[in-house]
Amino acid sequence: DLGASTEAPGRQVLPTPAYSLHWHEGAIYFAGFDAGIHCWKPGSPAADARPIAGPGASVAGINDLGTVFDCAIAPTGQIFVADYDSGRLVSFQNGFGSLVLDELQQGICCSPNGVLYVRTAQALQKLEGSRLQTVMSFETLPADLQFVANAMFATKEEVIYILDCGANRILRIHPDESFQPLVIGQVPAEYGPALWDMFVTEAGTIYVADGGQNKVFTLRPGDATFTEVLQCP
Repeated sequence: DLGASTEAPGRQVLPTPAYSLHWHEGAIYFAGFDAGIHCWKPGSPAADARPIAGPGASVAGINDLGTVFDCAIAPTGQIFVADYDSGRLVSFQNGFGSLVLDELQQGICCSPNGVLYVRTAQALQKLEGSRLQTVMSFETLPADLQFVANAMFATKEEVIYILDCGANRILRIHPDESFQPLVIGQVPAEYGPALWDMFVTEAGTIYVADGGQNKVFTLRPGDATFTEVLQCP
C-alpha cells in the first residue's frame, strides 16, 4: 500500500521493460516485449528472472507467442495467455503449453477462485470447461455505459472491475447487481491519463497505472475521486 501521499518513491527493480504484471506465491510474473512471460522473486538479482513461456523457456507443446498478448494466472499456477496475433487462448502449466480456445479474445483475467473471464468484441464471458459462457452482452448496454476496456480485474466475490480507457473511468460489474456496469470512479481529465493497468486490493482500494505519464493513481472506498500516489522514474 503506497498510502495517500504523492511523495512515495519509485525505483527500478528490473531493467527489463514489462507489462501485464501478476503476483503469484511470492513472485512477480510479467509479460515482456520479447514475446515471452517471465518470473522473478522480489529481492533476487535481476539476472534470476527466468522465462516461463516464449523464447528461452523449456516448454513442450505450444510455445510460440505473438508480440501482443494478455495473460492471467489461476490459483493453481496455470497461466492463460490471450495471444492476439494468433487469435487464440493458450495455457501453460508444468512445462507444457496447450491450446484452450481457437478464438480471438480482447482481454482476460482470473479470479482468486480460478474463474477465467474472457472479453470479446461482443460480450464478457467465462470459461466453462472448453467452452465460453456469456456473462454479459455488450449489445444491451446503454450508450453511456459502453466502454473501451484496457484491463479487467476479478475479486474473490467474482466482482469484475473494468478499466475504461476510452472514458478514463472504472466500471464495476457485480453478480448481485444483475451484472449491470456501474461507474465507481473517474480519473480527472486534467491528469491527461493514458490508463493501462489496474489492481484491486481485498480492502477495495483500486490502483490504476497511467502508462503515458508513468504515474499510479488510487481510489479508496468512500473517496469520490482518484489521488496520485506514485510518480515512476
